[in-house]
Amino acid sequence: MGGFRLVGATATWVGLFALGCGGGSSDGNATSQGLSGTAFGTPFEGRDALLIHPQHWKSAAAGSSAILISDTPNLCSQITSAKTTAPGRLAIVLLQESGADGSVVDLDAGQFVTQGQGMPSSRYGELFVSGVDAQCQFDKLFSDQSSIQVTSVGPKSSPVSASIDVHFSSGDALHGSISASADCDEAAADEYLNRNPQCG
Repeated sequence: MGGFRLVGATATWVGLFALGCGGGSSDGNATSQGLSGTAFGTPFEGRDALLIHPQHWKSAAAGSSAILISDTPNLCSQITSAKTTAPGRLAIVLLQESGADGSVVDLDAGQFVTQGQGMPSSRYGELFVSGVDAQCQFDKLFSDQSSIQVTSVGPKSSPVSASIDVHFSSGDALHGSISASADCDEAAADEYLNRNPQCG
């Protein structure tokens, strides 16, 4: 099995919320069930979720999957307009499944584990949180314990449903069931994931 490509992660997580501060529009995809808990010491409640399959992401191989869960509405509008609602926080669930030759393949249901967590696995999963405050100051959280179970997945890895229970080194924790589909402009999502920190 080939190794997972996870370079430049820190810059990417900061960049996710670094596209300028502004209000969202009204065409987001609200979640009926989502992620909840605490992040940066305050309550977190997921309000919108999107599934993306980045092709040019600095932190993962092309064709991997990521579920983005924001505690602000209208996440797709934020991505396509390059305007992040502040204050706000974004949980990023990275999912990658590899075939026998190490290439990225479509997701299957099952347990996805963080590198270094137990036995080697063809299914990699990790959750990060990025945040921006009212003054557009950025911060990030990294998990130290995680349980990510993909419970169902559609053709070509969309839609994806998952059960999540994650603890962070800060003492925060997030848990819940999420479901998301790939219904936002993926070229815009690629740009969103890779943009250098900006705040206007």
